[in-house]
Amino acid sequence: MGQHVRIGDTALIRDIHSKAILNTDKSGLNDYLMKREIAKKQQAEQIQTKDRLDKIENDMSDIKNLLVQLVNTGKLNGN
Repeated sequence: MGQHVRIGDTALIRDIHSKAILNTDKSGLNDYLMKREIAKKQQAEQIQTKDRLDKIENDMSDIKNLLVQLVNTGKLNGN
């Protein structure tokens, strides 16, 4: 591994050999990973909630259609 030089008062260092700037802020990385995981969970919950709502809407539509059929059948039978 090459030599590194700290850049100011930041968590950044420069690799002397490759001239790459590297971030050494592990707590910042952990915060980012935690926020990303929370966002993934929230997105999954939103998708699950949408799927449940779609199913409820379909079920309600089926119930409505069955009620309309029952009413129409009753009218045809003279009830």
